[in-house]
This record gives sequence, C-alpha cells and structure tokens, in this order.
Amino acid sequence: MKIDNSLAASIVREEAARAAAGEADPVWIGKVERLSQLCADGVSATHIAFLGTAMLAKAADRRADLFAIKPTHAKDNPNAFSARILCHGVLVPLAAELGFNIGVTGREPLNNQPYFRMTRLDDGTPVHAGARAAFNYMVELVRELDGLSSEAPARDALRAFIAVRLKYQPRYLDFGGEAAIAPDALTSAIIRLVLDNSEGGRRAQAVVAGLMDAVAGPTRVESGRINDPSRKYPGDVCVRSATNPDAWEKALEVRDKPVTAADVQIFGKKCVDLGVREAAVVMVSEQQERLDRKALNEWAHGFGIGLTLFQGWPMFVDQALFWSGEPKPVAAGQAVRFIHQRLVAVEASPEAVALWQKLVRVSHDPFDE
Repeated sequence: MKIDNSLAASIVREEAARAAAGEADPVWIGKVERLSQLCADGVSATHIAFLGTAMLAKAADRRADLFAIKPTHAKDNPNAFSARILCHGVLVPLAAELGFNIGVTGREPLNNQPYFRMTRLDDGTPVHAGARAAFNYMVELVRELDGLSSEAPARDALRAFIAVRLKYQPRYLDFGGEAAIAPDALTSAIIRLVLDNSEGGRRAQAVVAGLMDAVAGPTRVESGRINDPSRKYPGDVCVRSATNPDAWEKALEVRDKPVTAADVQIFGKKCVDLGVREAAVVMVSEQQERLDRKALNEWAHGFGIGLTLFQGWPMFVDQALFWSGEPKPVAAGQAVRFIHQRLVAVEASPEAVALWQKLVRVSHDPFDE
C-alpha cells in the first residue's frame, strides 16, 4: 500500500488546526500523555514518533496494517505500508513546521533502534530494557488503532496526539543584553545550573561546549547530541585544528556522574583510534573519586597522546577563561552567551535556559541567594 503523502499532509494540517482550537478526545489525550511520560522516564522517545506515524497511516487509509511496517518483508500483504517513508516524508517536516514535538529531532526517526532492525512491529526485535515499558504500551495503543474500521476515530487519535505533543515542544527565550559577570560568579552559576537537573548530561555538555567556544571560537567547536547513535565525534565536545579544519585538535568527554579509570581509558583509546592527540575528561560529579593520574598519564604516554583530567567545575572554568583570547572578566561574559546558545543547541529544557538567564543576571554569587 502506498499512502498518499499529500493526503496525509492535509490530514495533519487539519487535525493540528482542530487541536489548536481545543478539539481533542480526552481519552486519547490521556493515552498519549501516559506514553509521553513513559518515554521521559525511559531511554528512548522514538516510540512517540512511531505512534504518531501509525495514527497518521490509519487516518489516511483504514486498511493500513499497522504491524506490517516494511513492505519488502510483507510482499503478500496488500495493506503493508512503509512507516519510515510516511514518518520521514510527512510527520517529521510538518512537526517542525507546525510546532509539535514527536520525541526525536532527526530527519529519519524510524532509522533508530529497534525499528531499524525489525521486519514487522511484533517480530520480537530486542528492545532496550529502559525503553521496554514505553514500547509495550505503544504496541498496545497501535493494536487498538489497528482494529479501527474507519478513518474518523484514527483522526480523533491523531488530533489528541498533536494536542499533547504541542505542549512538549521547547520554546526558548532569546538571551538579551551583554553579560557582565565575575569569573567566580560564573563558576557558581554553572554549578547551580548542573546540580539543578542533569537532563541526561545535556547541561554539563552545553557548559563545556560554551566554555570551549570562548577558548577557540564557536566555528572550531563541535558538540553532538546526547546519546546520538550516529555521532561522528571522538568526544562530547571537540575542537578542530586552526590550521586544518578536517583534523581534530582536542576532544573532551563530559561526565556529571562518577568516572572510573576504565572509562577514561576507553575514551582515550577512541581518541587514539580517531587520531586525536589531546584528550581531556571533565568530571563534575560530586561523588567523583580521585583517580590515579600518574598511572593514567603513563598509560596515555604509551599511546602517544596527552591526557588531562579536570575534576570539578572550578578547575575547568578557571583554565578555560585563562586560555581564552580575552581577559578573564571579558571571557566570562562571552561564555555566558555561548553557554546559552549551547543549551539551546543540545536541546536542554526551556527551564534550563530560563534558569541560566536568571543565574547570570545576578551580580553576586548565586549561591548567596
């Protein structure tokens, strides 16, 4: 079955308009909210995108077999459809245009696991233990949708999906004005920002990337998305060579949970394999134990790489501001804006951005409040 993308797009637009007007089935609202919470508590939000795709398929054609999502593996099933094509071609671009969140930000959400591997929805493809509850509940909802005998109730479900996911779309305030903050106050603000909520490491990674922007300039600093399986960078934050943009000069791993010597060595080995000669691990967990720096430096020397361990924010912030091209007070002000931009880029929550703005607008140490 080939679902008409133009028809599917018109359905999404119509139901989005009705959702914005407050028309939504409260039963489906509750179901989508529950899945959203299960995904937030787990390790994968791809199941949200899949549910939206299944709803859209059934809303476009009641005959769609919502379990036969790969026609090449269901050649004898005339109702099989390509969930990947429908998601990529319709749901993803319209979610971006209309402002509702489908859980993931990539252009092809269903190229992620477990959907990339499965031949049909119920084929027993392994699912990460942390995502099992969300996946099982999503399958339960898809089974309910699959049993619908007409498009109208599927459109009701899709409208509720959009209504719920509109509320999950981050909307950020711009950072206004030039920042003037003392270096020590910057460090305190960073500590408070990260301690408030890790967000899976997003806040710490954004801070390190922003500080490296102040050191090397944002055009040389690369920072991937959290838990992105397609990451091409040797570390969470990487700095390109000033003379050869195709080469990495430094790679930094950022951890706001305890790091072991083995963790450091695994990261260092990755840097060795990717040709990065300078590696650093920024360890900011309050539970971080002291590592044997001498032993780890000897290990790194054996591979011919430099290894630097930063324990705690004060050490890293102080070094970053010192090595920037500006006096420390000026560099601290620049770092404020860069960190704001990186929080947005790494998809930290709007609450994180708002808290950062509040913290850096106080002229004294925010821990004194």
